[in-house]
Amino acid sequence: MNHEIAISIEPISDNNQAMLRGVIDYVNANSNLRVHKVGAVPFFPLANLKDWNGAGVICTTETVKQLNTVSKLKIPCVSVSLHHTPPDSLPTVHSDNEAIGKLAAEHLYGIGLRKFAFVGNENWSHNQERLLGFQTELRKKRADCEVINVQFANSKQWAWPAEIQRQPLASELKKLRQPIGIFAAHDEFAHDVVETLKTLQIQIPHDAAVIGVNNNRLICETTEPPLSSIVQSAHQIGYRAGKLLHELILGNPPPSEIIRVPPEGLVARKSSDCSAMKDDHIVAALSYIDLRCGHPITVVDVADHVGVSRRTLDKRCIANLGYPVAEQIRRSRINKARQLLDSTNLQVTAIGFMCGYESPSGFIRAFRELTGITPGEHRSTSQN
Repeated sequence: MNHEIAISIEPISDNNQAMLRGVIDYVNANSNLRVHKVGAVPFFPLANLKDWNGAGVICTTETVKQLNTVSKLKIPCVSVSLHHTPPDSLPTVHSDNEAIGKLAAEHLYGIGLRKFAFVGNENWSHNQERLLGFQTELRKKRADCEVINVQFANSKQWAWPAEIQRQPLASELKKLRQPIGIFAAHDEFAHDVVETLKTLQIQIPHDAAVIGVNNNRLICETTEPPLSSIVQSAHQIGYRAGKLLHELILGNPPPSEIIRVPPEGLVARKSSDCSAMKDDHIVAALSYIDLRCGHPITVVDVADHVGVSRRTLDKRCIANLGYPVAEQIRRSRINKARQLLDSTNLQVTAIGFMCGYESPSGFIRAFRELTGITPGEHRSTSQN
């Protein structure tokens, strides 16, 4: 039996389009599913679903009104939004927002900053979770952050494209002690932070490093300086939402909790360039490690390259990053391995050698110690 499903995800951003592709890839892999299209586009307005007789729907629920609309539907439904806490009756697939906050803290702390701020909307569930992840990771490093709640220009409800009231934002940003790392919960917010900082004549990234979330290239690459951003695993969110909806259509019970998908990583651009770090030796060491992490380099090799003793370099690395040089080498190798696992079909053994590991067992052990899973498990998760 064929089941026709609707997708109510507006293709207005890279993130939404990737989610759409994820759903469609799942549908294309299952011959008993097909996507309802309006004209040429696989998008069905949520407001029109009450009169539709299909098998199920995957949708965004970014407003209370949309949540109310979905709750009245008589067909299986999966949400891919977390602006508001969904009712237990609405299965939801979303990012692991606390992991997003943790990644933001690691990045900003890792470039040598020790003062931090979060910019977001305190009324949105996923912003609250991103803040929690950010704060939790910073507290492990004995740091904390200021919190700036955005105010919207036209109404209390966000509408795309977002417009933030700049004057209240400027007043809050002016109070921050520099240099500072600023984590904005969305690229739109991060863009407004950058523009407001420039009006205050605060240099980016030297006095304030800024990162956002979503890696919306239309925003990130047209912001000056270009905006660093955390990449959500949007394709995987869409794919898993498609799989979950299929299970619901077939009569399987809904999950008891929100399905949370870890972020892909962070795309670093000039808004958080590592030149914000004060220690030139650590900047040089990080650049060398990133360039050479595929080779069997040692801490002595790095120290010789930057012209200091191993002991001095380790002390400076711990002071700036919170861990020694050997740990930075390991992190760079595993980050490179993640990229190769996600973007190539190379065998795990080959990837290990390309990332500087002399044996498959050493690579697998190091990967598991840092990520909690094996390279094979990482690849399976990223492809499902």
